[in-house]
Amino acid sequence: MVTKRTRLVGCESALMWLESKTNRGLLVFASLTVLYFCSIFHRVGIAAVASNLQTDFGTNASILGLMSGMYFYSYSAAQIPAGLMADKFGIRKTLTLFGLVACLGNLLFSFSPTIAVLSVGRALVGFGVGGFYVCALKAFAVSYNRKRYATYTGLFTSLGNVGAIAASSPLALLTLAFGWRDAFLVILFVMLAFVGVVWFSMNNPQDLPAASKRRVFADLKTVFSNRELLKLAPVPFFVYGLFVSFQGLWVGPFLMQVYGMIQSVASYFFVFISVGFVVAFPLAGFLSDRTGRRKRVVMVGIVLSLVYWVIMAIFGGSLASYQIVALFFFLGFSFGVTDIFLTIPVNLCPAEISGLAIGGLNMFNFVGGGFFQFFMGFLLDSTRQVGNVFFSYQIIFAVAVVCVLVSLISATRLDEGICH
Repeated sequence: MVTKRTRLVGCESALMWLESKTNRGLLVFASLTVLYFCSIFHRVGIAAVASNLQTDFGTNASILGLMSGMYFYSYSAAQIPAGLMADKFGIRKTLTLFGLVACLGNLLFSFSPTIAVLSVGRALVGFGVGGFYVCALKAFAVSYNRKRYATYTGLFTSLGNVGAIAASSPLALLTLAFGWRDAFLVILFVMLAFVGVVWFSMNNPQDLPAASKRRVFADLKTVFSNRELLKLAPVPFFVYGLFVSFQGLWVGPFLMQVYGMIQSVASYFFVFISVGFVVAFPLAGFLSDRTGRRKRVVMVGIVLSLVYWVIMAIFGGSLASYQIVALFFFLGFSFGVTDIFLTIPVNLCPAEISGLAIGGLNMFNFVGGGFFQFFMGFLLDSTRQVGNVFFSYQIIFAVAVVCVLVSLISATRLDEGICH
């Protein structure tokens, strides 16, 4: 059992390896950020090459959505083992193992001859990169002063989400020049290089956080019997699931089908979703640390997300170019504020199982992402009307309004706890 004295000692020893001024600490932080960059690139990059994949593999929207969703299902499946391994065996070993799995999946994805092989490759990528964010947040949880935890997490997440910017217009242009396969091979080499950097830069045992000595089933029970974490679960499932499904797959087809844009032009527009997120998340982290009320920040973000989906459901088929840019920025900004909910599990569970707590909640992000990528494709196929392309997307936006409203109601009942 974690005593009050143990918790106090943990807070007093906050200046550890990631917070140090040494070159090693900076190198590790940079490496974790680059790996998360690669994770985000894979997550949303399908949107920029969706039309290429449909042409090359002769598939419809439902199958494309199912293939893309494999990343999210396998990412979700990785959260519990990644959290447990980070707690039990340390961050270095866990991240290296998951990184190698991601590289193998990336290689298979890039050379896939069929949609089935493509799906397997994407699933392996999702499972592998599923350990990156959990390991990073675990490191922050045990190494940083809790009063600055959300701020550092915000900085890390925003820098990593530059990957979403790279996966929009730059990826579309790279695909036009060299093809989508070579574009993803570039990410493979970057990811493999920085997995190696992490392995060799985290080789000092004194730099590693102490692993949990508790029993696995006791840890699982502690996390998944926590009522406050369960109240939070609808937020990642609905708010993030809808956000990443639109950003990561269907925003490109939406702009091309409803507004008649070509692929390269559409990619310039949805880059603003990522810009909005990158701007919002550090601000949300700073405000939540200053006020000590992360729930309030999360609630503001959910309300902003609700406003976005309402506007799109009503006016989404007749927007001017500058309005599309503004709304896409607003979407990214709204989820950048909401995403601070991932710092709440650190307040609700002991530090020794913070990896499992973060992974357990993060799992709902990607169950939702996988479900809504397929479900949006299903709605597009089943509700298509001749002469009214926007109608199918309008149904999607209306469903999003209801789902985000459910997550808002659940979040109002949350007791976010206090810092241990």
